[in-house]
Amino acid sequence: MSGDARLLRRLWLVVFLLFATVAHGNFETEDAGFTMQAARSLWRRGDSGLLRADQGGDSLGEALGAAYIQQQRTCGKLGSNGVAYTWFPIGHVYLLVPFVAVGEALAGPSARADAAFRAAAAPGLFGDALAQSPSYVRGSPVLTQGLISLVVPPACAACVAVLLFLLARALGSAPRGAIGTALAILCCTQAFACGREQLSDGPGLALLLATLLTVVVVCQGRGTARTALLGGLCGGAAVLLRYQNAALLVAIGLALLVACARQRRWPLVLAFALGALPAAGLLLGVDLARFGDPFDTGYPKTEDWLDQPIWLGALKILFGAGRGAMWFSPLLWLALPAALRAATTPKLRWLAWALFLFPLLFFAQARGWQGGQCWAARYQTHGLVALLAIVLPQAEPWRRWPKAWWTAVACGALVSLTSVVAPVRGVLQLGAQAVAAVGAPGDPADLTGWQPRYTPLLANWRYAVAAATGVFEIDRAAPVARSFAPYAVQTVFGVDPQDDAQKLPPMRWEDRGFRHLWWRFWADLAGVASWLLLAPIVVALAWAAARLRSGLGPAASDSPTPR
Repeated sequence: MSGDARLLRRLWLVVFLLFATVAHGNFETEDAGFTMQAARSLWRRGDSGLLRADQGGDSLGEALGAAYIQQQRTCGKLGSNGVAYTWFPIGHVYLLVPFVAVGEALAGPSARADAAFRAAAAPGLFGDALAQSPSYVRGSPVLTQGLISLVVPPACAACVAVLLFLLARALGSAPRGAIGTALAILCCTQAFACGREQLSDGPGLALLLATLLTVVVVCQGRGTARTALLGGLCGGAAVLLRYQNAALLVAIGLALLVACARQRRWPLVLAFALGALPAAGLLLGVDLARFGDPFDTGYPKTEDWLDQPIWLGALKILFGAGRGAMWFSPLLWLALPAALRAATTPKLRWLAWALFLFPLLFFAQARGWQGGQCWAARYQTHGLVALLAIVLPQAEPWRRWPKAWWTAVACGALVSLTSVVAPVRGVLQLGAQAVAAVGAPGDPADLTGWQPRYTPLLANWRYAVAAATGVFEIDRAAPVARSFAPYAVQTVFGVDPQDDAQKLPPMRWEDRGFRHLWWRFWADLAGVASWLLLAPIVVALAWAAARLRSGLGPAASDSPTPR
């Protein structure tokens, strides 16, 4: 497939630029903020622990983050040395360190950006009073967060697209089919969020797909010991970024073992295992150094949060109106039936189902099945993408059922666009206020992820209209308006608030006025027109897309690879 090299470069650039147009201005999740502070601590002090103010924490975000971990003790944990450690794997911390280093090196621009951010998001607040501004506390250092938000998720999405293309080619797709498959899976399913969110899911997905690709190659008898070693390295790194990937790595490793047993190529199994060992040693060693136990990750114990009926959780993950995979990834309506039949999925069908079902059945038992501040039920995304990556190139639904295929693609694209027009965090905040206003019993996150009246497929568009018409900006001089007409929750969810706590507009400055998008966020900070920031990327995207399309013209080979 040497002729695909040019297509791969063009595909990577197109996808990177596409996601760069819809990237966030800064972090949308609390988890990413904690991990960035850990990376900053590692860069500055050589240890990823967060220090409270009395311990010498040198930023408000770090000090308050350390105090939070010490107080609530459910996410994150105090180490044997009395220092607070985040609950995200060490691989995510390492990933962010280079960007923290760049942000720290740009001391002058970073200080000016933070000053502008404070003036915009926390006007009139200085010193200890800044702790009253969630935007400033969680959003600083703003230049570092902006750099990570603009580069890391789009780059990971571009790598995912390339790997999906290579998987499709390895499973028999022609170049056009492989490009279409890659773009459809990435842009028309809940995987779209991985190219925008600053969590470890995007990088972890890319590494998991790289592992799957190496195993597919080995299963076809074309791999070498070097291929298997690389697969093990990528698989181990995927676990360093997301603990749950360990179970998926076991399934992929089993596929490698079965293939090597049939081919009597046992050295490849050893090479794969050797590739995974460094990551396993690092993960266990870090936990041992932090907590005195190599199997203590800082997450709550499994029995503390896996206590829900599995059948109910599976229904929510698949069909929940606010998060359900069948609505947020419409391609599943074609892929799941195709995965049932050997005629449409002759190769690795069992592996596709194993990778899809494990996260579904495991997280169906979790109270936090919905995955927090994210789009869709993100814990299911890796398995969902893996199933689509194996099934679609073999089933070729664009040939078998073209009308159904293009309908699913169009619906998926609309869902992905819906995720762009409003910030997840702001919609979730108003959703929790709406739940409280109607007096519904239960966890607000569960209810907004399950019940149709709270679905973001409708709420996001209402939120966007409210943002465009200034409903959230009633008191422009304050970071949070506390005396205003109860417009926000009424506009988005049609619920009448009963008290002041239910009348709040989106709390974070960047969740109002479309400032969740980087070009609006930084335009407001810099005092320039937002189109001046967006236009160069849009022009570059149009040029790159034209180049990609020309590469698929008559000169491009459209013959499939041997099955």
